[in-house]
Amino acid sequence: MAVSPNGVQLSIWMAVFTFITNVVIGLRLWALHLTRKRLQLSDYFVIIAHTSACAMTGLNYWAVANGMGAHTRTLSKKELNVQFKMLVGVSMTWLVGTVCCKLSILSLYTSLFRTFRPIRILVWVVSSLVVGYFIAFVPLFLTQCHPISYQWRPVPGGGCRSLEIQEIASITLNIVLDTTIALLPIPAIWKLRMSLRNKLTIGVMFGMGLIVVAVMIWRLVITLDPDTAADFVYGLFKIGLVSFLELWLSIIIVSLPVLAPLFRHYVEPIVSPKRPVAAQLREAQHTIGSDPPKKPFASGPYSEIEMGHGNYSAQIKTGMTSSQSDHDDTIGLVSNMQPNAIAMRREVVVLDSETSMSTK
Repeated sequence: MAVSPNGVQLSIWMAVFTFITNVVIGLRLWALHLTRKRLQLSDYFVIIAHTSACAMTGLNYWAVANGMGAHTRTLSKKELNVQFKMLVGVSMTWLVGTVCCKLSILSLYTSLFRTFRPIRILVWVVSSLVVGYFIAFVPLFLTQCHPISYQWRPVPGGGCRSLEIQEIASITLNIVLDTTIALLPIPAIWKLRMSLRNKLTIGVMFGMGLIVVAVMIWRLVITLDPDTAADFVYGLFKIGLVSFLELWLSIIIVSLPVLAPLFRHYVEPIVSPKRPVAAQLREAQHTIGSDPPKKPFASGPYSEIEMGHGNYSAQIKTGMTSSQSDHDDTIGLVSNMQPNAIAMRREVVVLDSETSMSTK
């Protein structure tokens, strides 16, 4: 049969958001290059999530080509079998993608809040719950039918559980986990010694995970709608779109904190052109969660040495007559932080012609 109007609509959504998430992943890698950092654990998790989303997109294009979004009664047996096969693959790719997004932001928390022991403990507890959720639902999704191929190749003695039960259980647990993850860093952020504007900005950035929670609540409403179960293939379009939105938005939101160096390096010079380029680049390399890059000693009147120790970094500059102080802003979180905050930078400026030493 021809591709249904709902299938065309879903195809457009998939094409647009696949492009957007590709751009986001590319920007994330560029931010790492800019700060001279290697791939971290959080980066590997989000790359796996993006790969799962792409695999999920391929499976849905296959289903769209075989009548996804049309009314069930209009599909041939072969087309209906494709929908059942697609469900098995999509359930696994969706599970891997959403779990990796959760683990990505949690692993980022461990690096951002190194000095907040209660937050670190909570992060490990929630991470254990996420891993436990994954371990529990892999066999649950794979054994929805016995044997797995029963829906498209029935055999005597086989059968299937109600798909609605595991969907409700999975969505409910995801709502609880994602809400906890989104709100987890708020108490630590509120204790930081920075302006209220900065606290609200960073709190909103991490709290954007609640948007994903709202999408999951929407998906739960669709799942519980009797019309969805009554016309299975037609309802797959709605469930598929909302499931995609959950995964796409998760990939974008967990990448936002890592994109801060790009804002500092490319956007701020346009917004605040009076700021020296050297200071902008240095602050872009010292954004939230980033360690100062180590530079080899270079001889000359304007040599500089960067040293890192724990959450402190010291910079010694020679041949200078004054030092610049960073200002408190929404992205340069390292400045104005105390030792019990996410991170702290200390600079020591030594003057050649003077014996005094200023510390800031």
